[in-house]
Amino acid sequence: MRNVCKSFGKWMASVGGKYSVVRNSVFPYWFLLVFLCILPNPVQAQGTPENQDENLPALLRLDKVVRPVTFKDTRGEEWALDAQQDAKAIVIVFLNFKCPIANRYTADLVTWSEKYKSRGVQFIGVVCNEESPDELDRHVKEFKLDFKIFHDPSYIIANHFLADITPQCFLLDGDKVLRYFGAIDDQYQDRTTRMMRAKNNYLLTALDQVVAGEMVAVKSAQAIGCPITRAKKEIVLDGEVTFYRDVLPLLQSHCQRCHHPGDVAPFQLLTFEDALGWADDIKDYVTNRKMPPWPIRGGLPLKNDRGLNENQIATFSRWVEAGCPKGNAKDAPQPVVFPVKKDWENDNPPDIILEMPAAFHLAAKGEDHYRMIAFPLNNKEELNIQQVQFVPGNKRIVHHELTFYDGTGMVEDAQKRLGKGKPIGSNDQDYGPGYESGMGLGFPLKSIRLEHRNEKNPGGALGVWVPGQGKMAFPPKAVSVVPPESSILMQIHYHRTGKPEEDISKIGIWLSKEKPEKYVNYMLVDTSFRMIPKGVARFKSVGSRVVAQDCEAYLFKPHMHFAGREMRVWHQPKNSRERNLLFDLRGWDYNWQTSYYLKEFYPLEKGSMLHVEAIFDNSIQNPDNRFNPPRMLFLGENDEDEMGYCSVSYMAPQRPSGHNEFIDYFIKLKEGGMLKRAYQSAK
Repeated sequence: MRNVCKSFGKWMASVGGKYSVVRNSVFPYWFLLVFLCILPNPVQAQGTPENQDENLPALLRLDKVVRPVTFKDTRGEEWALDAQQDAKAIVIVFLNFKCPIANRYTADLVTWSEKYKSRGVQFIGVVCNEESPDELDRHVKEFKLDFKIFHDPSYIIANHFLADITPQCFLLDGDKVLRYFGAIDDQYQDRTTRMMRAKNNYLLTALDQVVAGEMVAVKSAQAIGCPITRAKKEIVLDGEVTFYRDVLPLLQSHCQRCHHPGDVAPFQLLTFEDALGWADDIKDYVTNRKMPPWPIRGGLPLKNDRGLNENQIATFSRWVEAGCPKGNAKDAPQPVVFPVKKDWENDNPPDIILEMPAAFHLAAKGEDHYRMIAFPLNNKEELNIQQVQFVPGNKRIVHHELTFYDGTGMVEDAQKRLGKGKPIGSNDQDYGPGYESGMGLGFPLKSIRLEHRNEKNPGGALGVWVPGQGKMAFPPKAVSVVPPESSILMQIHYHRTGKPEEDISKIGIWLSKEKPEKYVNYMLVDTSFRMIPKGVARFKSVGSRVVAQDCEAYLFKPHMHFAGREMRVWHQPKNSRERNLLFDLRGWDYNWQTSYYLKEFYPLEKGSMLHVEAIFDNSIQNPDNRFNPPRMLFLGENDEDEMGYCSVSYMAPQRPSGHNEFIDYFIKLKEGGMLKRAYQSAK
């Protein structure tokens, strides 16, 4: 019978993902199997140590006493579980400071530890990856963890609780009975999908029920994060697909630009040992097309294409499934030589350097933060800009950056009004230069003045920075014209690491020393929606525009918010019914604000047409939906609103004249805001 129990335990572990939530309901088959497993032994009261068995899966340990065990910290000081007689509840959380998912919860754990201390609850953390004691102490200090953290390099505690992932929590009541284990909440749907907010706070709900002396309703939920690996993988020397011959070339061409020391990625992928340690994650992220971030599925060839084709994805999968064969090092390509780290990629220094005047402080907890910083140029004449480069000060938190110019003075005025040492916002611990802008300008559209300076050239985009991308240079002998008395706008998307961070980023601008032959500009190919109904999984909105002059397109920049999923752009030649597909994006992710550069310039004739189609998902199935249940979405600049356009950058011999798309679009956003307010008033 004990063998039957072991087999059942292995089966339950294998299907744990399917039966990830165990409720306080009566399952006859569950009761029967547990009964069969314990039948040959003397029947004992639930909650006694004798009911424990090392081979029972964790689910079968629910509502049973956890056997005594002793924890040790980095100094060797001991903490015995059975000595905690005064605790009404104990929360044990397995952490890993190399796991970004675990790190997202550390600040919340500190808050909860302090909140529940007066109610007799103890929080403790266990770290059992291969950190040295000094590294662990440093991380505890960096993350400002004020509850006990224990070191478990031999996996004694992890084996005792059958912990297999981080973050994973175990809730014990005052009698040391296991009442809940698993996920902290359900904000992560899988390792690549984080909901905007959690629907179920499993740990806190169970903790409140335990402290109140109530039965725990949800006793287990599947934890999602980074696996706890107890044993190193056995090295497979050879196979049909090997690391050196087949995998390393793909890592070099598609991954190492970010995944090398000193760059934005959280780990490097340079050696066999690097790839072996992350092999399962590589397979998951590559097959789900989360990495490398490249959602393009068709259209014109692109110069900065970093996507993987089906054969390349299959190569990664076959390599992992075969046990990660190492192969012969003689088959390896030459190592990639990364440029010596320096601020500017151009050999000549910038003509203008704009650096944040002080550090921006990002708090440990909260949602992502969007910061707008305006730099007045005080230029008396026009500037012909040939190249722009953004340099992130802290790559751990700078997710992406957008560079604009504003000739109207509106953003500079807003910064004077809204910029404070600690601005009022969703998190008053975020403070520094500029102001919290959300995903747009950051001030009410009703304050936009329709009469302003530089009416013929009010503003526009200059560049985008995402991880792995450097300078943005316009085509040779082409410039972007910035009008007098303009400001350069730096809008940064910050994401949190679970600990307080600081950033001082900067922008370099190179001016053209020669008379320009062409001028760059952009066209907004915009969709027509004003509202997106709630619950609709595939809402389609289209739009068209006439090309106003002969020009050459060289870049596509799509833009949507969190409901956006797909976007396509076609060109319809003059006097023709046919449409040529220029751009096909599927799987939009707002977190990757990529600019897509054409391999060859594409001619656009005056009088021809550009058409756009955008697909939105405003259903509950969309993990990025800001609302649960979904709400009606309106055209607007905030993160709770939606946009859908493609900016097509082009160059032409004529100087920009009478260009007012910048203002026209914000007038349209203002109309969307009026519609939203009317809808809300009528409800």
